[in-house]
Amino acid sequence: MIPKQLMALIEAQPNPRPRIETAKVTHALKTLGIALDSEFAQIYLACHPADFESRASYEVLMDIAEPTEQILIGTEFIHEVWELPKNFIAFTSLQAEGGYLLDKDSGGVWDFGLENWEDFVAGRMPARWGSFFEFVTWLLSADAPDDD
Repeated sequence: MIPKQLMALIEAQPNPRPRIETAKVTHALKTLGIALDSEFAQIYLACHPADFESRASYEVLMDIAEPTEQILIGTEFIHEVWELPKNFIAFTSLQAEGGYLLDKDSGGVWDFGLENWEDFVAGRMPARWGSFFEFVTWLLSADAPDDD
């Protein structure tokens, strides 16, 4: 269940949209191997994170199912081109040779940059956020530092 304080941040967004149709999201989550009860799935099944506006980061969260399967495309790219471990999911644009990555096994979120590839694949780069809820809270908090 999404924590109340996080739901309040989501509902305070300029254009919050609850997700009405979830069949395509459920299919996309299963295709990516993401548990339907995970924090990531809960957020994507409840709303449209691509609409989130952040003061903490310039990165835009991609949608999982509509209008295209942007997260699947980005995830295939990081596995095939950047050769990142298969448990990582790319859920933001990768245009700046990096982005935010979800570890679908632990639920942690990494702020990955290609310049840190060696440390990342060697497991020497810790998660920046311990959970997806923690990441989204940081992303949407008005008092978050402008460090990206």
